[in-house]
Amino acid sequence: MEQEEQLAGWELDVDEVIHEAERRLADEKSRAKRRALQLAREQGYHRLALEIDRPPSSKVSPSQLSFFPEPTLFDQE
Repeated sequence: MEQEEQLAGWELDVDEVIHEAERRLADEKSRAKRRALQLAREQGYHRLALEIDRPPSSKVSPSQLSFFPEPTLFDQE
């Protein structure tokens, strides 16, 4: 009888440990989701700031041919 009571006590202890571990895992997953969302926001803000701060680029690279605004390779002067 005493052995059965000890086993019942151990089972309760094991159940408590399992529930605590599952709760901690759920909390950790929740924090990880919030942190991933925060990192994604920060990355988006950083990209936006870079795009705003970037100097305006010319429409055509100097090494490319363009149609109308500038003379092309085939124009005669």
